[in-house]
Amino acid sequence: MDTQLLETFLEVGRLRNFGKAADSLCVSPSTVSARIRQLETHLGLALFTRGHHQIGLTPAGERMERHARFILGAWERAYEDTALSERHQRRLVVAGVASLWDTFLQDWLNEIYGAYPTLGVRAEESTPLRVVEKLEQNMIDVGFLYDTPRIREVYVEEVATISLVMVSSRAAIAAEQAIGEGYVRVEWGANFASIHENYFPQRLLARARVNSGQIALNLLLECGGAAYLPRNIVETWCRQQRLFIVEDAPCIELKAYAAYRQHGEHYELIRKLLQRL
Repeated sequence: MDTQLLETFLEVGRLRNFGKAADSLCVSPSTVSARIRQLETHLGLALFTRGHHQIGLTPAGERMERHARFILGAWERAYEDTALSERHQRRLVVAGVASLWDTFLQDWLNEIYGAYPTLGVRAEESTPLRVVEKLEQNMIDVGFLYDTPRIREVYVEEVATISLVMVSSRAAIAAEQAIGEGYVRVEWGANFASIHENYFPQRLLARARVNSGQIALNLLLECGGAAYLPRNIVETWCRQQRLFIVEDAPCIELKAYAAYRQHGEHYELIRKLLQRL
């Protein structure tokens, strides 16, 4: 099957509009329509409901969406593995949740990228659910998350402890004040959410919710407010008195884990690379 058909299907499904999908794919709307018709003919099923100025996925289309992503991911991986040059003898696919890239994953990637010139690397920022799905489907070699996934034959290793402290753009502010107006809620995962709820059950609904510590940090520096951020990230800003630790707010410690297949082709390499964390 032509992978263009699947790519077009996913783009129409994402945008819910044939014209917008055509613009995104740099083809004509008639080409998009023809590709969708061809795919539906292959399957013998309708993938989209077509109403007046409205397009939606049929139940069959919803099921196909997951398989289309898997097929394209598998094809991309097969292409890269086959096309590896002599210089890049091995390839590692890494996925991690956004906030872990902010804290330590980027530094780790930088180090192994420089230390292993014959290693090809593909790195992705994903949601926790997508990291788990890709591990299950064997689409990534190693995934980094806050929670331990229960997947058969996947080994989970604790790789870091992240200390989160509440910081504010205002000095000498109490936690109850900081958690109010101007508080930026960073989505550090299910464990953090549970601990946060126990400490601050009566908090106001945060005006801003983000899944990246870097986004929260930039908001605090530019617009003011408070947020829970990794201690190692805020230390420099605290020394410059751009940010201040909220002294009566509890420190929240989170564990970060690496998950990878016990019998995968890169098992020994991953174990070796994780020692650099």
